[in-house]
Amino acid sequence: MRNRVLMTIMALWTVAAGMTAQEFLRVFSTRNNPEPVVKNTVRYNNATKSKERIYINTDYCSYMVVRKGARYYNALPGENLVESRPVQSQTSEGNYAATNYHYWRGVFPKKDAGAGYYALPLAAGEKVVVDPHTIHFKGSEREENYMSFGVQENDTVYAMRGGVACLSGDKKGVVINHTDETFAVYYHMRRALVQPGENVEAGQPVGLAAGKEVHVGFVYLDEKYFKQKEMAEEYPYTHFVPQIWDGSQFVRYDKPAVVVAPALTDEVVTQDMTKAQKKRYMKNKSKNNN
Repeated sequence: MRNRVLMTIMALWTVAAGMTAQEFLRVFSTRNNPEPVVKNTVRYNNATKSKERIYINTDYCSYMVVRKGARYYNALPGENLVESRPVQSQTSEGNYAATNYHYWRGVFPKKDAGAGYYALPLAAGEKVVVDPHTIHFKGSEREENYMSFGVQENDTVYAMRGGVACLSGDKKGVVINHTDETFAVYYHMRRALVQPGENVEAGQPVGLAAGKEVHVGFVYLDEKYFKQKEMAEEYPYTHFVPQIWDGSQFVRYDKPAVVVAPALTDEVVTQDMTKAQKKRYMKNKSKNNN
C-alpha cells in the first residue's frame, strides 16, 4: 500500500513537472505561431545586379538561423542581408532559390551567461517563498532549472531585471531579453502587463499571478549544442539559477527559502542601461536624496 501511494505521488509529481515544462515552452517558443517569426526571401537588387538572401525577423529580439549544410546567422530584428551573388538578370536563379531553414530565439552570449543581477518579482516588503526546481523535457535526458515564487492569486509580478519584451507563444506569459542575451520567461500568469517591443525596467509590473505561485525560467542559447554545418539539437538552451538580491547580498538559491522582498538595488537597475541612461539615473537619484 505504501509503495502504491509513493508511486502515485511520484506520478503526480512527474505529470506536474511535465506540465511545467510544457507551460514554459508554450510561452518561450514561437514555433507554433501561425506565421514564421523569421521569414526567408530572395530578391533581386537592381543597383548591384545581384540576388540577395534576406531573413526578416519580426520579433524584438535576435534569432539564430541555420540552413542545412550552411553556416548559421544572427538575425537581428528587421531585415538581415546574409548573402549576395551577382546574376545576369532578375529572372536568373543563380543557384539561389529559397531553402529550408530553422531558427531559434536568441544568439550566443558574448560573456558569462548567468552573471547578471536580479531582484525578487514582488513588491518591496512582501514575504515570498523562493523555491528552485528542475524540470525534464520530453524526449531529452537533460534536467533544467526554473524558479517558483510563492504569491497570492492576482498579485502583481514585477520584472526581476530590465530588458526588451519579446513575442510570447502565450499572451499570458512574458519573455524578456536582457543585454547579455539571456532571457527571463515569466509564466503561470493570468495576464501579461507589458507588450512585445516594450522596454521594461527592473521593478516594472509585467503580469498578474494565476495562482499561488509564479514561475520564472532563466535561459540562453548555448553554442555547445550547435555543430558546424549541422542542425542544432531540438532544444539548444541552457537554464541557470540567477543571482537574486535578498537585501544584503546576491544569492543563488539551491533550496527553498522565505524572504522579504527588499527594495531594488542599483546593480539590478543600472546593469542593462547605456552609459547615458546610467548617468541620468544616478543624477536623479542623487537629486531625490538631497
